[in-house]
Amino acid sequence: MSAFKIAILAACSVILMLAAGCQGTLESVRAESKNAAEWPGPHGGLLAPFKEQAFRYRKPLEVSDGGRFMLAPYDELVDINKRDVQPVRKVRSWWVLKLPKGAEVEGEYEAGGRKLLYRAVGKLDGGSKITVIYVHGRGGSRDWGFDDERFGGNFNRLKNLMHKAGGAYVSPDFTDFEETGFADIKALINKFARLTDGPLVVACGSLGNTVCWNIAQDTAIASKISGLVVLAGFPDERFLTSPVIKSKRHHVPLLMAHGTIDPYYDYKTLEEFYRKIRAKEPDYPVRFVGFNTGKHGAPVRMIDWRDTLNWIAAQ
Repeated sequence: MSAFKIAILAACSVILMLAAGCQGTLESVRAESKNAAEWPGPHGGLLAPFKEQAFRYRKPLEVSDGGRFMLAPYDELVDINKRDVQPVRKVRSWWVLKLPKGAEVEGEYEAGGRKLLYRAVGKLDGGSKITVIYVHGRGGSRDWGFDDERFGGNFNRLKNLMHKAGGAYVSPDFTDFEETGFADIKALINKFARLTDGPLVVACGSLGNTVCWNIAQDTAIASKISGLVVLAGFPDERFLTSPVIKSKRHHVPLLMAHGTIDPYYDYKTLEEFYRKIRAKEPDYPVRFVGFNTGKHGAPVRMIDWRDTLNWIAAQ
């Protein structure tokens, strides 16, 4: 091949690359415009900002369904390696604000003759403006939801949000992930429902999601709940015909968050479940937050608690 032809081919290659780059830029601009129109940023409301710039979602990669569906960016190098002193085990001190001495307490509750412990912070003697109960996953305990240094400091943020808002946050022990454990959590819900003037939200992590889905099947206990948060969980087809779906008076807002490469519970399966809920009940208050390239621990580490709880409280 002559030098002239080689030069022509090289020039054509450059032109094609530039054209592709322009097309990619145009598509990015279009996507950004769509995102800007559908994602106004964190929901305001009951909970005031606390470490907002650190914990709010970065610019979404995708927003659709009127803002109900969002794919948020996640980068292990940034969100674990740069955020933690010891990856996964200990977050950098800047991300944490220790609560005043005595603010965190340990309590006891009773269920079916069983005495169980919980850790709690906030307004626990009545009149709580919002109460959150966190149900841990397999291998966990009441300490998981109170660990300041693991999970990227996100539970520390939740504790501070609730403490500053006149709310209550509770992280309990419970017997198991079967009927007995569900009975435990029902007893805890009944206890704190009497002490809460505002929304009562149950958030469930990983295998703890069995509790959240069982709540939706129990008309009596669901009537005391203002929202469910499913973190790194799995779908339960019973929800599609559950009392909370059928009820015209008491829909329980639901937010599901999941990592796109979770090795334990398939991302696509949960996203499809979200689509099923939307198709069955278009007006049902449900949101889905995906964390791009996030694994099993990403939702607990990355969920914006202020945005989530303010959205639930506004429904």
